[in-house]
Amino acid sequence: MMWRLIVHRRRGLGILPELLRRPASPRERSGGTPKPRCVAIAPLGFSLVELLVVIGIIAILIGILLPTLARAREQSRRVSCLSNLRQVYTAFVFYAQANHDQVPLGYRAGKKQFNSMIWSNTTNQYVIFGLLYRAGLMKTPQVFLCPSERNEQSMYNTATNPWPPGSDGNAALNGWCGYGCRPDVDIDAAIAAGEQLPKLRQFHNEAILSDLTATPERVSTRHGRGINVLYGSGGAHWVERSLLDDQLKQCPALAASANPFQDEIFRRLDSQ
Repeated sequence: MMWRLIVHRRRGLGILPELLRRPASPRERSGGTPKPRCVAIAPLGFSLVELLVVIGIIAILIGILLPTLARAREQSRRVSCLSNLRQVYTAFVFYAQANHDQVPLGYRAGKKQFNSMIWSNTTNQYVIFGLLYRAGLMKTPQVFLCPSERNEQSMYNTATNPWPPGSDGNAALNGWCGYGCRPDVDIDAAIAAGEQLPKLRQFHNEAILSDLTATPERVSTRHGRGINVLYGSGGAHWVERSLLDDQLKQCPALAASANPFQDEIFRRLDSQ
């Protein structure tokens, strides 16, 4: 067996010698010099059509995967939101233990849509969730805000919702929590009249906190398809928007005229 020199001519690569094992020819066996042979090799790379086909396939795959990834991210944020609500409940339990079971669950200024404030720049005082803040129960403020929220008014430390709130920060701006209380009692009026605040144990089977439902927009700027709800027992779960949508549509703006519809929203949440 002898070695024979083969010359490959490749496009753009010049001449590439290779040694291939093969049976020797009669000329080689007689001591003659073997003749070089050129072997045609197909050009390397893709044609333009092939490249466009690959790009098209990649674009289709991206179009399929992106919505799936977005849904997975929202599902993760929804779970985090439920966890936040349970931690907020713990803060209310601690407040109740220190205040004869009384808790600041309610609304203010005569409007039941005002059920998520921490600081009021009109009265220059801490209100509703602000009572938890003054008691030192908001050490981790991100827990009091929904991770899916896209409205800066209810996001952590933004231009419209700076942290810390009130007189500890910028007293000229209102301070907002990311969740809304059950709007049964006007907390400002109760405090001014020297009345007791609601007692936590009276809400055992009722919804006490939820994602914001003040207007349809407040639902749309976070989970969109529904809300997370916390009950007086400490349990929390997801509720579809369809249960509330007809009532939400009656609350296009912040106004006392929306109060009956806000009450009905929480009555429906109670049934879940």
